[in-house]
Amino acid sequence: MTKIEQKVMASVLVVYAGRKLRSVRALEIYTLVLSAAGIVSLVSVSHVAANFAAIAHGGLGGISVFVLSAVLQTKLMVQLALLVGAAALIALLVDATRSIRVSTPAAA
Repeated sequence: MTKIEQKVMASVLVVYAGRKLRSVRALEIYTLVLSAAGIVSLVSVSHVAANFAAIAHGGLGGISVFVLSAVLQTKLMVQLALLVGAAALIALLVDATRSIRVSTPAAA
């Protein structure tokens, strides 16, 4: 490849990578990661895990009461981070199901 071809290919690669990094799916992933990081920095995850382990043997009813209580009795910032993270996760799952549905041919 000549020098000019290498420069053109490099600029095409930069533009392509930039578009991928700014895509909707990438923004959803960034949002999910940042909300998880916010939750980890604001919540004592080891204490939540220990409390969850103590409650888990009570079955689904105990787990649902624990999760509801944990969410309702936490700081507003944690609740917002949970809400944003849940929305990002749902958006990612919707994108994934759409891409699977599009890539899978329909049965005739």
